[in-house]
Amino acid sequence: MASPIVPTEKTHALRVAVRRGIRTALVTTGISLLAVLVLLMIFEEKLIYFPTKGSVGPSPGEDVWLTTADGVKIHAWYVPHPQAKASILHLHGNAGNLSDRRDLVRDLQALGVNVLAIDFRGYGQSEGTPGEAGLYADARAAYDWLRTRTPADRIVIHGESLGGGPACELASTVPSGGLILQSTFTSAADMAPRVVPFFPKFLVRTRFDNLRKVPTITCRKLFLHSRADEMIPFDMGEKLFEAAAGPKEYTWFTGCGHNDMTISRAKKYYSRLAEFLAPFGT
Repeated sequence: MASPIVPTEKTHALRVAVRRGIRTALVTTGISLLAVLVLLMIFEEKLIYFPTKGSVGPSPGEDVWLTTADGVKIHAWYVPHPQAKASILHLHGNAGNLSDRRDLVRDLQALGVNVLAIDFRGYGQSEGTPGEAGLYADARAAYDWLRTRTPADRIVIHGESLGGGPACELASTVPSGGLILQSTFTSAADMAPRVVPFFPKFLVRTRFDNLRKVPTITCRKLFLHSRADEMIPFDMGEKLFEAAAGPKEYTWFTGCGHNDMTISRAKKYYSRLAEFLAPFGT
């Protein structure tokens, strides 16, 4: 019968060293992950907002300066139509500034409506730094300004991408004639895994919880989304539509990405908007 193998001092020391090494590696990895998570939380807004600061060039209509409830001065363009049947309040996406929406503003006005397009705080010539509460305040200041020129039931709120967040908040708190959500997400937390795959959703402080708000919005609603959207998944547009209270309509696009719906599918896009706006002409 073979004698049992008795660990030597060297073997024992090696095992202890291996265990210590594993513990050290696990602790180091844990601390590193925690540090990354803390940094992501600190710089969360840097992963959401990508403003271009500075001049946006001449206005296609009138330059407007608004002061929000928290004292921030924001810049907007107002492009009136001589036979306007309604007014569109345009709330842009997370990147660039008004200069990137010049053609869009002109083409919207050509549909026979007044257009007020703002630069959120921190974008273009607007003061301040972007954040969820701030964007809500910016949208409300724009609505209040437009409300002095247009009856509430003839104001259509148009939220593009990130702008769908303040658009939903606004439409859920004030009367309006319509809401257009273009390429909009269900919530910021739902988008987080697409930006940072391992970031826990419950740590996301920015909410923009559009999925929770759309069932409470009673005005007419139009949802626009591309099946080929590479930034905000198409199924988020579907979920928003399904959760929304009536009256509601949708148009799904094919063959265009997140940022080129108004360019590569311009005819279908503007025809659909014209249909949605048609009741205001009566």
